[in-house]
Amino acid sequence: MDLRQIPLFKNLSEKDLEILKENIKKEEKIYEKGSYIFNQGDIKKDLYFLEEGSILVAKFDSNGKRSIIQTFNQKAIFGEVYAYLEEAYDFSAYVQKKSKLIVIKDFRKLINESMPKSFLINYINLISKKCLILSQKNQISTQFTLRQKISNFLLIEEENGKVNLDQTREELADFLSTTRPSLSRELSNMADENIIKIKGKEIVILDAKLLKEML
Repeated sequence: MDLRQIPLFKNLSEKDLEILKENIKKEEKIYEKGSYIFNQGDIKKDLYFLEEGSILVAKFDSNGKRSIIQTFNQKAIFGEVYAYLEEAYDFSAYVQKKSKLIVIKDFRKLINESMPKSFLINYINLISKKCLILSQKNQISTQFTLRQKISNFLLIEEENGKVNLDQTREELADFLSTTRPSLSRELSNMADENIIKIKGKEIVILDAKLLKEML
């Protein structure tokens, strides 16, 4: 595949791309449903790009309780921070359905002053955007009520007045630290109050002002 399909390598000139190609070790890998790309505690030096498939990123405590961090159902980069720092993962990446990934081996070796400036800027932008998203999502866990958590989640994920859910109700409930019945009940209440409208995996925000007032 063309490296420029991966956001980290977008907008690179042919010259810059050639420099990177000389230094990059990459491979295409197929992961079957039910397998793990890495487990909590693993130290990996690779960056991953999901080309197609579905990956669930989750953390497990000592009692086996699962906390969902993120679900990837479309093209996405992950693992770039842990690969650079060469730190052990504090979460696992589980394959929800057969997935194709591009694996950039020994990623840290690419982050040095001899690499093209445009590539390094892309990396900084990627990290900065992910930090912002992480900060926004951390705000959800600080909310006191389930309705506040739902409201914050919807406002963060909203695009053009709609939220398209990548995850199942159970996964979203796990992410919001609640149960599936409680989540479904609260969503139904919010729909009855004409705050939102639910259409399958799409949630339409009818009253964004009220959602903001709940926070």
